[in-house]
Amino acid sequence: MNHTFVIEWVGPFNNIDSLKDWENKNNQTFEYKFYIVTGKLKGRRGITKYCGITDNRKGYLYCRFYDKNHKVHRLERNRNIWIGSVTNREACTRKDIELCETMIISYWQPEENTKKKSYYPSEPVVLINRWFDTTLKVRYNKIYPAQELSDVILYDECNGGVFGTKRLKQLIKID
Repeated sequence: MNHTFVIEWVGPFNNIDSLKDWENKNNQTFEYKFYIVTGKLKGRRGITKYCGITDNRKGYLYCRFYDKNHKVHRLERNRNIWIGSVTNREACTRKDIELCETMIISYWQPEENTKKKSYYPSEPVVLINRWFDTTLKVRYNKIYPAQELSDVILYDECNGGVFGTKRLKQLIKID
């Protein structure tokens, strides 16, 4: 595999103001490039998902949601926002970020993403997702809709598909 990425997701934030407060305290280097928003559309029962990226040229990730037409505003009820950062930030280019986004969307098929659904990455990719709460402690319990995104996703065009595991389990506890 030519490309292996680890995305550390932080959340959930229930609204843009709580994300803004957290970022002002914890995101001084503007390293968060990914976001996942889940919630309920008006008049619908089920959870709807959306995934996106930003290059943070204007600053914090929450600024992305100032656009009144952004899909975050459609998910009015039970909203959860997660933001993600690639662990190897120095080696991560805009092309890599877009490759990760394509990988997530092609695997997860979020309902509100309409442009990249039918596309798959142009090359083999391994994506590892790690989950943290807003105090930056690892979150092992998976109770939020965004955490349905597999812990490991592998796109391998040689074997003709996208592979993954829903949840990693601890095999050995090391003290």
